[in-house]
Amino acid sequence: MSNYTIAEIDLSVLKNNINIISSIVKKTKILNILKANAYGHGIIEIAKASEKFKVDAIGVATVEEGIKIRKSGVKIPIIVLFQHFKSEFEEICNYNLSPTISNADFLPYYDNYMERFKGSLKLNVYIKIDTGLNRIGAKPEEALNLAKKVLSYKNLILEGISTHYASADMNDEESINFTKKQIITFNEVVNNLKENNIKLNIIHSANSAAILSYKESYFDMVRAGIILYGYPQIETNLKIKPVMEVKSKIVLIKSLKKGESVSYGMTFKADKDTKIALIPIGYADGIPRKLSNNWNVKIKNKYYPVRGRICMDLMIIEIFDDKINIEDDVLIFGNDKELNAENMAKKSETISYEILTNIGERVKRVYKD
Repeated sequence: MSNYTIAEIDLSVLKNNINIISSIVKKTKILNILKANAYGHGIIEIAKASEKFKVDAIGVATVEEGIKIRKSGVKIPIIVLFQHFKSEFEEICNYNLSPTISNADFLPYYDNYMERFKGSLKLNVYIKIDTGLNRIGAKPEEALNLAKKVLSYKNLILEGISTHYASADMNDEESINFTKKQIITFNEVVNNLKENNIKLNIIHSANSAAILSYKESYFDMVRAGIILYGYPQIETNLKIKPVMEVKSKIVLIKSLKKGESVSYGMTFKADKDTKIALIPIGYADGIPRKLSNNWNVKIKNKYYPVRGRICMDLMIIEIFDDKINIEDDVLIFGNDKELNAENMAKKSETISYEILTNIGERVKRVYKD
């Protein structure tokens, strides 16, 4: 919104979270997931930090995200986790990205294009197996033929295989059983490939929730997504903390008489004479409108309620008769027991992923070590 409204990204907290994940998975490799602008945290800075903190690889959703990271100078492996288009295969090769495939459609294009490197560079390819999410991926029974197809091209390397779990973050009996079934199915695919002398350098399946709940899903590498940014999705005693804090400042203070209303729709009316303060952040910056009259902010270690509807560019709070001044710091959400993205998501009837990724470009990212 302005230089007074920022998302403060604490890279020391990021490092702490990586260290905790590493302590859980031991010698298993870690793939940091940086899709959607690193869950709103800033893809370039988080990529550079990931490399600095000795993470093994980076995962992105799109080719464009991978290119952006490569152009920043990051050298560690980058895996494009989702389906891409035929028009993007040259960029995948030129920027040394590792595509994830569900079928053999693009393999001849990759191989032909890689000919220009005359064997000095080969393209690492991952196969995605659909074990039940019914999204991206080859069916389990298609895995062996697809692997053989990759290996038939001299300029391609079958680097690995992966799958994704539908409900590893849920603890009801049906979800637990389904996740275990997916793990069994994936294991069967892996074993079948090995029995047919298919070498796999990297096998990965564990997402953030599976890291905490399904050790048998680790294989060679785990994918640290939302857990990396401080939201494990599963109740835990681990000291994983939110990396991002969204902060602003008071821009205006006004008096409100008993019976007067605040903001659009007159959804809040003062029951006594009071004072309100305006904060320059709104739903255009990613603050859910559902938090109207349903959230607090923190000023000088005290919580103050949001009053009236959250506007496109502004949020209004009641400060009563407290000694609050213009430009006082305001915590919107972050590393706070009450004010965090998880609680904000619950009140907004969504998930913490959406809260973090919706923080808009007007909110300046500020990084600290």
